[in-house]
Amino acid sequence: MALAEEELTYREGTAADLAVTFELSERTMHDSAVRQGVIDSDRELSDEQIRSDWLRQRSMLEFIAAQPDGRYVIAENDDGPVGYARVVRFGEMEELTELMVCPRHQGAGIGRSLLELCWPGDPTPNLGRVVVAAGAPSDLSLYTEFGVMPVTGHWHLRHRTDQYVRRRAQETDAPEFAVHVLAADHAVREWQRLEPTAIAHHRPTLHEFFGRDRACLAVLDSRSGQARGLCWVSSEGEIGPAVGERAGDLVPVVLGALDRVARTLEPEWLSVFTTAMAWWLLRRLRTLGFTVFWPGWVMCSQPLPGLDRYTPTRPPHLL
Repeated sequence: MALAEEELTYREGTAADLAVTFELSERTMHDSAVRQGVIDSDRELSDEQIRSDWLRQRSMLEFIAAQPDGRYVIAENDDGPVGYARVVRFGEMEELTELMVCPRHQGAGIGRSLLELCWPGDPTPNLGRVVVAAGAPSDLSLYTEFGVMPVTGHWHLRHRTDQYVRRRAQETDAPEFAVHVLAADHAVREWQRLEPTAIAHHRPTLHEFFGRDRACLAVLDSRSGQARGLCWVSSEGEIGPAVGERAGDLVPVVLGALDRVARTLEPEWLSVFTTAMAWWLLRRLRTLGFTVFWPGWVMCSQPLPGLDRYTPTRPPHLL
């Protein structure tokens, strides 16, 4: 039975709430994945798995929560949080990074109330809005009431590592490119040059964070020395974001990141996100055997000019 909204209170979240709301998020997404048939109903989510995911994603969540001009709103009853939303601002864009409501309390208007607190009023030409949405049709309809519309698909692709390695070894006619690891300061400069033309806003602080947290793979132009393609990859196997000067420039850096993870970590599954506009990358990944694990949408209040040459972050807290 849905909780009556008048029994709830809404408050600003703090750093002390991050672990609790992360667990709420993990359990909510697991429930959604089961209901949508993405994972089997008998596949339980253990406390140990949540703890492991929290330790892996904690630094990024703390970084997002620490950004100025953001919002982190929690809906709770006497038992604790039942929903929350978080918005982070980078330059002239606000991104809704999470909107989660406990499955037992969905359908009571909690999500709408959280959005009204995080996104009051309408977006403007000077301050846009973006969200990566993977919800039910009712969720997508709700987002459109807050000034965002779908601009492209957002696909979570997966492949078994052993099968990927075998198929990569069998490629004989695919072009190969030299992939370099950039020093952090060099990587941040290149990201500041390439990314704004793809997503229409600047995020230097995000890439400074990635420069401390991840390695940056690059394909360089032999004449200018500038990067033609860039991709962040973490020591935990998180791949993305990636950006290219042209759409085809995504392919070698994303494959370089996948090769690096497959070789050094040897996970059971390889996982990467891509936009449905990244035709060249999607074609190559499908040729290698990747399949869609979970589809979603990139929704924004204004056009994003270069998502055909952009690969979102993993985990998908941010575009």
